[in-house]
Amino acid sequence: MVKLEDVFGVSGKQVKSYLIRDYVDDKLIDALRTDKQVIVYGASKQGKTALVSKYVKYDEHIVVSLSPKFELEDIYKSILRDAGVTVRTAFTEGSGKARKVGLKAQVQATIAMVFKSKVSGEISETENSTSTSEYEEIEFNLSLPNDVASLIHKVNCKKVVILENFHYLSEEKQRQFAFDLRTFQDLKVKFVILGVWKEANRLAQFNGDLQDRVVDVPVEPWSKEDFIAIARKGERELNIAIQEDVINKCIDSAFNSVGVYQELIKGTCRESGILIKQTNTTVVDDISSVDKTILEKTEYYSGRHLRNLEAISSGNGVLIQDDKPLPYFMSYYIVKALLEIGFDGLNGGVPRDALMQKIIAIHHRREDLKGGQLTAALKKIGDLQSTKGINPPVLAYDSNTRLLKVIDSTFYFFMKYANLEMISEDIVSPVECMS
Repeated sequence: MVKLEDVFGVSGKQVKSYLIRDYVDDKLIDALRTDKQVIVYGASKQGKTALVSKYVKYDEHIVVSLSPKFELEDIYKSILRDAGVTVRTAFTEGSGKARKVGLKAQVQATIAMVFKSKVSGEISETENSTSTSEYEEIEFNLSLPNDVASLIHKVNCKKVVILENFHYLSEEKQRQFAFDLRTFQDLKVKFVILGVWKEANRLAQFNGDLQDRVVDVPVEPWSKEDFIAIARKGERELNIAIQEDVINKCIDSAFNSVGVYQELIKGTCRESGILIKQTNTTVVDDISSVDKTILEKTEYYSGRHLRNLEAISSGNGVLIQDDKPLPYFMSYYIVKALLEIGFDGLNGGVPRDALMQKIIAIHHRREDLKGGQLTAALKKIGDLQSTKGINPPVLAYDSNTRLLKVIDSTFYFFMKYANLEMISEDIVSPVECMS
């Protein structure tokens, strides 16, 4: 039985309304045929995972879902484990109440079933029998991509390594990995990296040697024709007919986000009583079903983004000294300026100078405020969000274009439908807290 969630919505599995876009899908297919590394990027909920999983089966390859706590060594340890390499810093095997274990060999990495080299131990005060296992002992440095690649090849692993949520890593860790990626490319270990950002050549900006060694595959933009095609494909799966004005209302309210659009279509169908494939063709024509879904999603997204804005505005903490002026509190003023600019000013990104004008008008130290303070705060906004646990990130600053960009598609929805004036009033002023 085909269910509504099998066809529409954001899901961990591929929905039946997945749309093949030749200009995107073909680029990924071609990139996978080369020996180059592949970077799939775009705003959140724009179909990165759906695209990659269609052509690189996740259950047949190595998938590492990253988090802000990951170090590069954690990534490489996960890759080796899934490649069939056992990584250990000590090795014991036994049963019973073993009270003392002394090893003659410290096993740093073991690859089973290659060459057998016995690992022995001295066991004392042990009630039951013990056993040891035999492995080839290979010392290696987990932080060196050369060593990691050598072990992958030693177990004859040909799998593609998929790194999900690459944007969760701090910019410094991304920069470090960009240099390792160059080595992996030379040593024929293929990566597909998925990240939430808007600009092309992100990793090549960190390491110029990656030029012509990676293929960037953007998942945006989505056209109106794409959105209509998604609805028509889903109609056939559910045996329904969605009226044009309903589709248009969902498109207009999705702000070019395929994830938001999928959720609006799914919610509209649910409000219309469509939960499974219909026996007879059913018409979906109640525009109020879209309005109810928009209200539901506004409440859902607003709670999250209000917490995000509060977290960003609080900054990372600054030292306050009685004999010196109050700090600039730039993170707070960035949030206040964004809420003042509103939805209409977000399209394409907010210029740094436009942001500066808004901030100067309300800043408590406007007389000595310089552009450098704002630029420094904008450059750190990615790391700030990571520190605050804002995942996926909402905002990113592009130093090349000097634009503050929205990279979470649901933020547009929030900015359009939420009461921004009320939210701005709820953001706690650090200056007033000092009074």
